[in-house]
Amino acid sequence: MAFESQVDRALRRRGTPISTQEFLAVLEEVSSIAVEPLTAGEQDFLLRNTDLTEADLPPKSLVATNLKVLAGQASSRARLRENSLSTAEVASLIGRDPANVRRSRLEGALYSLGDGVPGQSLRFPSWQFVDGAPLPGLRMVIPAFPAHFHPLTIERFMTTANDDLEGMAPVEWLAMDGAPDAVAKLADELGYE
Repeated sequence: MAFESQVDRALRRRGTPISTQEFLAVLEEVSSIAVEPLTAGEQDFLLRNTDLTEADLPPKSLVATNLKVLAGQASSRARLRENSLSTAEVASLIGRDPANVRRSRLEGALYSLGDGVPGQSLRFPSWQFVDGAPLPGLRMVIPAFPAHFHPLTIERFMTTANDDLEGMAPVEWLAMDGAPDAVAKLADELGYE
């Protein structure tokens, strides 16, 4: 379970009316905990895998760095939530029963955030719907997404113009009945970059 989800639940259990982002800002403001310096390996990992720079990693900055990473995660989750629909919202949008929406997800015809784990609601990124219907060809494209890719990376891929698709974003290409196998091939190649 993601740390941010644990923080969200802990705040709700206590009836705290602040968001995770606000809570992290408070922690950052009052944090004066002395910590051990980051190891060279930890610094290298953070510099390669986040948008942090060397200036963000002074010797005693582990707490500040963790807070910055958590704030970024909270921001990403908020953006994903804002740009996605619940199962019920998708059902209403496309005129289907929620069970059919979930079945479409299992069949690979709709892309969702989350694994459908009990207690965890599914969210469906809105980029995959055009004029009240799922994009054509998603059944071929979705399985080509690298499993380890973040949903925001997939969103960026699907909504960014691509020279291999005559300068159209994959969403536009599919909406104009472009060949889904061309998008699937590009999606598959993402895993090799």
